[in-house]
Amino acid sequence: MFQADLLESIPETRYLSVDNYTIYRPIMRIFYLEHQKMHYQMDRDTVLSLLQQQAGFADYTPERLTLDLQQLVSWKNLTPIQDPRKPRTIAEFKNRQFQYMMSQPAIEIERMTITLENLSARVSGLSISPFRRIREDLRKAERLDELPLREVHAWWQDLQEDFQRLSKNHQDYLREFYGPGMEMQMKSVDFILYKQHLIRYLEEFVQDLQRSAAQIDAQLERFTPEQTEHILDLVQRSELEIPRPQSEQSPNWEAELRARNLGVWQSLSDWFIGSESTARQVLNVTNEVIRRTVQNAALLVQMENMGVSNKAELNHLLTLFAGFQSVDEAHRLSALVFGVQQVRHFTFFAIRESERVDLSTYEEPPFEYPLQPRTRTYKPRLDRSGFPDKSAEKAAQRQKILEEEQALRQEVLSYIQDGTLDLAALERPVSPAVRTVFLSWVAAANLSPDGWGQTQYGQRYTLKKRAGQTCTLVCTDGTLTMPSCALLFEEAGHG
Repeated sequence: MFQADLLESIPETRYLSVDNYTIYRPIMRIFYLEHQKMHYQMDRDTVLSLLQQQAGFADYTPERLTLDLQQLVSWKNLTPIQDPRKPRTIAEFKNRQFQYMMSQPAIEIERMTITLENLSARVSGLSISPFRRIREDLRKAERLDELPLREVHAWWQDLQEDFQRLSKNHQDYLREFYGPGMEMQMKSVDFILYKQHLIRYLEEFVQDLQRSAAQIDAQLERFTPEQTEHILDLVQRSELEIPRPQSEQSPNWEAELRARNLGVWQSLSDWFIGSESTARQVLNVTNEVIRRTVQNAALLVQMENMGVSNKAELNHLLTLFAGFQSVDEAHRLSALVFGVQQVRHFTFFAIRESERVDLSTYEEPPFEYPLQPRTRTYKPRLDRSGFPDKSAEKAAQRQKILEEEQALRQEVLSYIQDGTLDLAALERPVSPAVRTVFLSWVAAANLSPDGWGQTQYGQRYTLKKRAGQTCTLVCTDGTLTMPSCALLFEEAGHG
């Protein structure tokens, strides 16, 4: 349960976020800077003279400053002290003079704002030194019984600081990488030069992380639950040896201390132990950063090359293709231009002569596809003629497909002898289309739980395997070495 005073608002921080913060913050910064010079108390006139030296405060009046100082006093940022000097005029008596000094909470708040302002100036890095120190600390943990409690406490503080530094370093570095500043840098051409240094830096960190995480994981795994409990007992005793004021000791502060120490050890274990550890996550995130960096640099290079004329490039490629004497040479150039290094997808709508999925691209007839301009003002010419009657072409194409299927069926069934298709005993070479049918039958029966299958012609069969044996299937385009097997049909295979 939280204490009641922990849930109350903090009035000392209001000057940071109110509408008039552009006035209050410079006033408090002046008080803080003068406090650093041991000039603890200042009157209104001194504050006004320092303010008027700042840009935008040339017209700032004493009356307005008095109201702002009173507001800061109400928020407990400033403490007023009555000026002991006697007033010499009626005006001085009416306007009582005060000396102002910062309260202790205001000093801490202003110190915190200066720390926040300087956070962006800090350079984060992925240092490997915390790994080395943590390994040394864990080796030292095996002989804590030989050390006095004061050194046990120092060892525990060093371990916590090294672990905290390790966690903070990688979080700050990755936060900086995914921040808006790095996003802008990754879009600039200068990032290409920065890429190699960044990748080398991250790769070295990944290598050290892999080695060190595995070693620390092994060290932590060697500690039994009894040894861990004994180490935490020594740490607890070393903490209790330190004299503390009664105000810092809550009713359950020993139990809270024990729970905090146990949480630190558990966090250390979670960071290094297991396949789902934080070290493994850091490794994956760092690899993703490397992948993203390489990809982004490639995109930048591609953007730089976008100014090259595509027309000139295509003319050059067509000239090279036209000059080849053989199809093999054209294949090699095509693999370079349209292969995995330069993947391009072309989509068009055309009627194919065959819908076979095993048909090679080079077996397709050439097709001319008209290109249209990509301008908004372009409108294609409307063809007012009616739709052509293609029923004869469709009927002829359908008849051709049926004849091809019938010829394939007769050829396939001719290999079945006495209800058995023994792939190891075939004497005639088979064509690629027949081989595709045979392999599809074997695959279908092999995937079936009971080993049964059915052909596209309605026949049921079972697969008989010959364990440990192989056979050679002779084909018209080569030979295929495969496990020896046979297909046994329920009826003679010519139905």
